[in-house]
Amino acid sequence: MWGALSVREDAHRLRPRIGSIQYKITAHSYIKHINSIGMLSLHALKLFVVVAEELHFGRAALRLHIAQPPLSQQIRQLEAALGTRLLTRTTRSVELTLAGRVLLERATQLLADAEAAENAVRQVAEGRVGSVALGFTSSAAYRGLPGILETYRAGYPDVEMVLREMTTDIQIADLRSGKLDVAIVRADQTVADAMLDSFEVEREPMVLAMAREHPLAQSRTVQWRDLDGVSLVSFSRRFSPYFRNLCERVFLAAGIQPRVVQESVLPTMLALVEAGIGVALVPASAAEMRSSRLVYRQLAPLGEVGVQPVEAILHCAWARSLDNPAAHALINLLRSG
Repeated sequence: MWGALSVREDAHRLRPRIGSIQYKITAHSYIKHINSIGMLSLHALKLFVVVAEELHFGRAALRLHIAQPPLSQQIRQLEAALGTRLLTRTTRSVELTLAGRVLLERATQLLADAEAAENAVRQVAEGRVGSVALGFTSSAAYRGLPGILETYRAGYPDVEMVLREMTTDIQIADLRSGKLDVAIVRADQTVADAMLDSFEVEREPMVLAMAREHPLAQSRTVQWRDLDGVSLVSFSRRFSPYFRNLCERVFLAAGIQPRVVQESVLPTMLALVEAGIGVALVPASAAEMRSSRLVYRQLAPLGEVGVQPVEAILHCAWARSLDNPAAHALINLLRSG
């Protein structure tokens, strides 16, 4: 949409120069006519520029897809408003006056600036430019997140991505404070917070990671009772509270008690497992970190011990007050899967 441009300037100081010719617009005439119209429309300037480029009203009318008489009338109205002739017309030619040359130079730049401003606003409104602060848990980086980021960057190459790896509780706090736009968090259910919205992104089974030489590696499916008393590399209660609580709930429901020999976080847990320190219950996506000395085994259906399937769940969360089109584009991409 063409808007309007204010043309109030200090007429006493306006001294355009064309080649070696210098002239001064009469201050009294300029102020009188500018005050009479208040604003110059960008539409009028656009019409003038086309006429000035063509120096022919017929060709200009064709370019503008309008009839010639209305075009001529609007140019005359522009001249009347400015109080000076912009074009010299004869039966054979149209020429720019000195004032017309100044207006052509200024109007061309103003129209280009207006178009650039319009495009910039549209790009922001469509989420095509800007920045997105995205928080994520370390375990989200194994499988789902890389593909999402690749797709988003391909579709929105001019958006700056600020990636921050952190635990779920810190992500929630940063969403509330506005430090994060979007967060990929671990939660069993929808994030319960009046200030936030969320939806489930992915759920994946938990599997048992162990060194290839471990006795349980001989089985294709591990029974829960086989984990009772086994040496376990557990998730840190401080840095991985979601996974720690998930594992403890399952062990309690299955009536078993593995022996925790070390607490850590992914991927360090897998290095400890590879060293033979113990086994670890990890999300299946951790198997993406291939190692010739590690194997991953499924666990027997938990229906046999009366508990729900052991799954790790990822949610996308954001503040309900979020006003960042680029971030909403990422949220929509995550929602579409």
